[in-house]
Amino acid sequence: MNESPALQLLLTAALSLTNQRVAFIQAFAHPLLHDLNKHSKELSLLQSFKPAINDLKDMGFSPRELSGSFDVVLMIPSKDKVQSLGWMALAFEHLVEGGKLLVACENQYGAKSYESALTKLAGVAASTPKSKCRLVSAKKTVKLDIELQHTWLADVKPMCLPSHGLWAQAGLFSWKAADVGSQLLLEHLPVFEGEGMDLCCGYGLLSAHILNTSNNIKQLHMVEAEALALACAKKNVSSFSQVRFHHSDATCEALPKHLRWIVCNPPFHTGQSRDIELGKMIVTRACESLTYHGQLYMVANRQLPYEHILKAHLREVEVIAVGQGFKVMRGKK
Repeated sequence: MNESPALQLLLTAALSLTNQRVAFIQAFAHPLLHDLNKHSKELSLLQSFKPAINDLKDMGFSPRELSGSFDVVLMIPSKDKVQSLGWMALAFEHLVEGGKLLVACENQYGAKSYESALTKLAGVAASTPKSKCRLVSAKKTVKLDIELQHTWLADVKPMCLPSHGLWAQAGLFSWKAADVGSQLLLEHLPVFEGEGMDLCCGYGLLSAHILNTSNNIKQLHMVEAEALALACAKKNVSSFSQVRFHHSDATCEALPKHLRWIVCNPPFHTGQSRDIELGKMIVTRACESLTYHGQLYMVANRQLPYEHILKAHLREVEVIAVGQGFKVMRGKK
């Protein structure tokens, strides 16, 4: 369950609007969702991140794409402002005339800036501060800036970026350009063959390189928790038939086994918050997926303590490169 005070504030406010058709952009599991479902004419949840999807399914909800019109749209911003502005614009596409958008955000994550953005988009917005958060609302009226709405919607569509020549979109990890850690890892990857996995593949930066430089790949498993990233990854490796895509939570869901090699740039954030344990769980799962003599190549921030996890599961572990605050490690089972 998500314990964000912004989520609590948002759902509490939504409960005062009874018998409405409600949509929730970036929905998270919370006990108040059951109350909201009972008091709403319709409740539609939008979520693309697999761990959050699983939490919602455990509550009996099935997230899906938004379709149709709603009286109320709820939204929690992501850590990417471009993506969040796009969601605001999307909300007004699905609101009936006079319908209301409610946005809740913790102050430390830019709540004031979202109040300004919503005011700019809708023409007028109301704001309520509470619990170190801000609840901002606006109605869909003739004051809606249609041109700005279309601009924000266009900004979040998948696009092929010249910085890395791959399809990506706002909100994905390092979507504008390849991150420094991945670049360092790419410089030290060997030519692979056989069956392997790109764990936490994102939009497919590492996989695209491997497929274009290794001619004897039997099968490549691309595993990613974010459906939006996986959709871009599919575009980026569309010419290769030996790829299998897995929309999975790598910390707890089944992963391919007996692999000859794995590459990984593990995440260490959950939403807005730093979460070192997340990366540790994923690295452990990676080690478990290797066959005997299988190899793991991974990159991490230099100060993150992954070596002891690797040494607990692999026979050989070495740091093969260090630079710009990152380290590349290679392990053999």
